[in-house]
Amino acid sequence: MRIGIIFHKNPLGPPTGIDLVRLRAIAGGLRRKGIDAEIIAPIERESLLDGFIPVRPPAALDKPGSYDLVKTSYHYSILLLGKFTGPVVSRIVRVVDDRLPERDEPFREKLLQCQKIISARARVVSLNNIENLQRWNHFFGGSQRTILVPTGCPATIPVPHENPFSRKTAPVLFLGSIAAPRMIQMLNDAARNLEGLYTIHLVGANKTLMYGGRGWSPPLDERIVDHGEISEEKIWDYIRHASVGLALATGPHAFDNDLAKIYNYLRGGLPVLSEEPVLNNHLIRQTNFGKIIGYGDVNGLVAGVQELVTKPPAHGQEVMDFMVREHSWEKRVETYIELFETLLRELKGCRIIDGPHLKPILER
Repeated sequence: MRIGIIFHKNPLGPPTGIDLVRLRAIAGGLRRKGIDAEIIAPIERESLLDGFIPVRPPAALDKPGSYDLVKTSYHYSILLLGKFTGPVVSRIVRVVDDRLPERDEPFREKLLQCQKIISARARVVSLNNIENLQRWNHFFGGSQRTILVPTGCPATIPVPHENPFSRKTAPVLFLGSIAAPRMIQMLNDAARNLEGLYTIHLVGANKTLMYGGRGWSPPLDERIVDHGEISEEKIWDYIRHASVGLALATGPHAFDNDLAKIYNYLRGGLPVLSEEPVLNNHLIRQTNFGKIIGYGDVNGLVAGVQELVTKPPAHGQEVMDFMVREHSWEKRVETYIELFETLLRELKGCRIIDGPHLKPILER
């Protein structure tokens, strides 16, 4: 079985965002399982990612029979499909409509175009959560299958290195991109109220101008320490030595708030302080490893930080073990392998019983 994974940008840079982290985890995981998986991306010449994952230019798709099946990674990946005529599995993070989410306004027309192509071309659409699965079926549902494949986390994490934080105040970590001006306002208000005993640290990029910032975004308060984007290997020292991990909503719509950072916080044993309506809050409730505040509740954010620092939950190792057992990237890879095998055998006219990882598949 030869699988092509289309990625919409150059994947050879350092993995500082969840898009590249996920790509490496899925493509590498497939190859470790013996699947001949390759990445197709807008690069000029063939290369290797992590020393063992082939990366090829889009022209690799044009040769008849080049791949048994192709998986696209994000909306824009479908635009690189070229002359490939075989079966396609498309993954979408959030389903866009003609109004929501508001922060996608600069890209809405192109995203809607991609969704129309996916609805016409993909045999299976993979989504992170039930909210976006339901949105897809509402707007584009038809003969396609839809499958839930949530974000994952690594089964093993790097060995500890030195503490990256100052020891003067308790470090409060915000990991990942800031994707809405309201998130900066929340962080700024919290930083002012926590000054003296707690310091907020940002590890990620400020993308508010990219995502609906409308040409303006409030600056980060000077009390917040901005570490910028950091490679995946190094973020684990920030998670390991922080006191609390923050997860803030981009806006009021649940479908637009699937936050991968919660998986990493819990995998690293870091108590999480999250905001409604973040979709991954069910993990915090399930593990009882953090607190959830109301949307826009700055006072609750400040009080939550203080509570989790002074009275941290004591079952961190149990939570870490749970995340490996139930939500590792290896589990997600197993789901995809079963999906690919089922789809290819059905196309050859051989019906097989779905494996245990395909129970979430919903057929329309």
